[in-house]
Amino acid sequence: MTRSRVLLAAVGAAAVLALALVVSPEFRPVRDTPTVLGVLVLATLIATWPAGKRTLGPVVGAVAVGTLVGVGYWLQNPTIGGGIWSLEQTAVLMVLLALLCRWASPRWVLTVGPAAVVAESLLILQTTGAPVMTGWEAAGACVFWSLAGLVGAGSGLYLRLLDVRRAAAVANARRLQRTRLAADLHDGVAHDVSAMVLQAQAAQVLLGQRAEDVQEVLNRIEADGARALASMQRSIRVLREGEAERPVAQPEYPVVQRVIAEALRNAGKHGDGNGVTLTITNGLPPAAMPRGPGLRYGLSSLADEVTAAGGTFSAGPDGDRWTVRMELPS
Repeated sequence: MTRSRVLLAAVGAAAVLALALVVSPEFRPVRDTPTVLGVLVLATLIATWPAGKRTLGPVVGAVAVGTLVGVGYWLQNPTIGGGIWSLEQTAVLMVLLALLCRWASPRWVLTVGPAAVVAESLLILQTTGAPVMTGWEAAGACVFWSLAGLVGAGSGLYLRLLDVRRAAAVANARRLQRTRLAADLHDGVAHDVSAMVLQAQAAQVLLGQRAEDVQEVLNRIEADGARALASMQRSIRVLREGEAERPVAQPEYPVVQRVIAEALRNAGKHGDGNGVTLTITNGLPPAAMPRGPGLRYGLSSLADEVTAAGGTFSAGPDGDRWTVRMELPS
């Protein structure tokens, strides 16, 4: 709460009530007290904002009940119409409905909102004065007058919907960041650690019993690398949980990566427009050669991405070689 806001709210409330007294000097308590209550409540909400959000439901409900009671008493002995007092109360309820539907909990919106719209619609009967409209004429007039309250409620609900969409967009952006982080972990570290473990295992096979000291060091390298991969796999699983995996770059050698990139550029420039086919093969290690542990996210990510683009993807042994094949339509 700031002093300037309190001053603004007080001056605004005083100006609104003063205008009503100037236009309609004869103050009638039964008819005009709900308007005074509504103006003061709205001014208090403005002065205490945003703390006033917590009390929106009860205070809007109190204004709606006050309006209904005031109109009900007036209808028992209808005299002069509400005039500017009823018009100001209509405007107050319109603003309060907008605030309610924008900031209050759904429970308060569903319970207080309809009552406030009904109270606002009935003000037309008091506004027109005696004799009071009846029958279909009264029903039509109330429906028409309720448009002000419905506009206020609709404005608040629209702004609330924008908040929901904005929150969803932020959550989606965070999920994408986590997915990209997981892919970056895979690209930047997983292959190197896998190669380290694989080489340590291969060295152990070659060394046999000839170098116990080196064997012990290699054992420690293998164990450390395996633990690092297991820890990274857990981290990536958490980051990617429930997310579509971003395709990650598979080439392990920079020269191969550049050749593939240049070939794709040439295909884009000089291709026949019938799509792109990419085949990469490499020899399989001997059966006795141990395989390093992997994260198993690279190929599955590529398969998902290629399938989503309308293409086909396969990866697996082909005789004594490992073949990765991708076909994309034009």
